[in-house]
Amino acid sequence: MSRIGIFGGTFDPIHNGHLITAQSVRELRKLDKIIFIPTFISPHKQHKAASNAEHRINMLRIALK
Repeated sequence: MSRIGIFGGTFDPIHNGHLITAQSVRELRKLDKIIFIPTFISPHKQHKAASNAEHRINMLRIALK
């Protein structure tokens, strides 16, 4: 059975802090992989417009290569 982590956030933009956190959790919890799930609206940034969803998905794809 695979051990999978889920990491949610707006990732607007994704940055090294996100990547370092995900890698640390992956190692500490001995996960096989982490799935990044961008949220549509951040509960912490309700008064700020987010970049469009397609743009954020593309940023994630590039950062995770």
